[in-house]
Amino acid sequence: MKALIGYFRNYRLQSILSPVFKLLEACFELAVPLIVAGIIDKGITGSDTEYIKSHIWLLVLFAVVGFASAICAQYFAAYSASGVSSDIRRALFDKLFRLNVSQYEKTGSSQLITSLTSDVNQISSGVNLFLRLLLRSPFIVAGACIMAFTIDWRLAMIFVLAVAVLSVFIAFNMRSAIPAYRKTRHGLDELVDSCDNGISGIKVIRGFNRSLDDLESFKSKSGVLCNAQKRASDISAWLNPVTYMLINLAVCILIYRGSIHVNAGTLTQGETVALYNYMSQILVELIKLANLIVTVSRAAACASRVESILAIPDDKKSQKKLHLTAKANHSVEFRNVHFTYCGNSEESLSDISFTISPGEKIGITGRTGSGKSTLASLLAGMYSPDSGEVLIDGIDIKDIADKDKTSCIGLAMQKTRMFSGTIEDNITAGRKELSSEDIKKAAYVSCADEIISGKTEGLSYEVSSEGSGLSGGQKQRIGIARTLVSNPGLIILDDSTSALDSRTEKRLLDRLSELEGDPTIVMVSQKIRTLKNCDRIMLVEDGKIIAYAGHNDLLIASEEYRNLCQLQGEDAS
Repeated sequence: MKALIGYFRNYRLQSILSPVFKLLEACFELAVPLIVAGIIDKGITGSDTEYIKSHIWLLVLFAVVGFASAICAQYFAAYSASGVSSDIRRALFDKLFRLNVSQYEKTGSSQLITSLTSDVNQISSGVNLFLRLLLRSPFIVAGACIMAFTIDWRLAMIFVLAVAVLSVFIAFNMRSAIPAYRKTRHGLDELVDSCDNGISGIKVIRGFNRSLDDLESFKSKSGVLCNAQKRASDISAWLNPVTYMLINLAVCILIYRGSIHVNAGTLTQGETVALYNYMSQILVELIKLANLIVTVSRAAACASRVESILAIPDDKKSQKKLHLTAKANHSVEFRNVHFTYCGNSEESLSDISFTISPGEKIGITGRTGSGKSTLASLLAGMYSPDSGEVLIDGIDIKDIADKDKTSCIGLAMQKTRMFSGTIEDNITAGRKELSSEDIKKAAYVSCADEIISGKTEGLSYEVSSEGSGLSGGQKQRIGIARTLVSNPGLIILDDSTSALDSRTEKRLLDRLSELEGDPTIVMVSQKIRTLKNCDRIMLVEDGKIIAYAGHNDLLIASEEYRNLCQLQGEDAS
């Protein structure tokens, strides 16, 4: 919670004024029973009409001022809660973009989405009630007990005993409620994750007739969440009835003992009514406090989850911030690189060392799971090696400025993520500095110009975030155009032509070889026909390089490579 307290800094004034106005309202409320007691004992008993009228007008004044104070308190509490939650949401969103790939994968998109939406909303509700009631309710309870002592100390002990018993019960209840609400948030994460998988994979689920299985999985996780919510609600549900029972029991004892004192002449009727009113105030405030505790328990659980995300350490980036030469081909070197994915016990890459000369065209191939895409991801700077160095133009990739890294290195993945917007928006990805000539050139080289010319709206054709209406090959070509549009000196194509037909792929490869500036190109593919014209081909197996040479030399030197060629119908002679 300490990390989230800092977000109140910009709303200190509102966070102070809200409780102050609530305390002002509470002071007027505590004075009312004494005024009513005076009206009964002096005005009604003594038939003093003027006394009654003057004190009734005083009650009206207190009501008006108390109402105004309550409105001001509510306004400042809402202002502060909205501002704090907005700042927390902004910080979460900013943190999301500062997570490295490993941290993002470990946290999970479901927890990030739940934290950005439901968790922040719960925090907002908790802050609102916290500012309005945290000081008011205890102040009324303590004030009512003190005012009771000014009337009769013996009857005031009933107040003290009732409040003490309730405080112990509330403390135990809160201790059990917070962990229970944390479990509900975890269950909500799993349900969101299940929904996300079901929606994104709906075509596959329907294609294999697994709709009922997916429904059963959803029901199972929904049932777990339902049980967790019932458990948390059951704990909180005891607050109100126990509070009512204890306070009403205290009221009964108070009236019984008060009537004895009235008969004995040691207590007036007005003072008895005042004590009853103070006990009623305690009842109302403890009910409010119970609801506050339920809401704050939820907010505390959500705040803990949000804080765990904000506490994820940022990447330790080098302070050197060296620069690459823009629009120039680049050399690449891996020196004794080892890499293991988070949570895995075995290395995905072991002692990888190789060099790529500027302007060279390199292919990477191997069986599924051999480490091809991991190599591409390390080269693009998406992951950092556990040990060893990845060098671009002799500079460790960790020391390269982020702006240079993204402008000089282009990565196109197998699965192209489409964004809601036009085709032009998907190619530029928000980069305002790109010209129409850059877009046109990238579309031509990637063969995306055929897609654009086939649409009446051209570049202004609207696509959805899922790219509905576009085939897998069309998405891949738009993704390659997105990579090429900034004219990077190092182009990495991670199996990004897998959905293209052979004719379109050949045209794309021919146009890539004609690019101005002769950029360095690294192509990852399982298809030998895609890579055999590369200057050199790297054969990867179990995270190690087992061969690295030209196509013809590999046919002579590597039996594994010859087997791959034969399996794909390529000439292995």
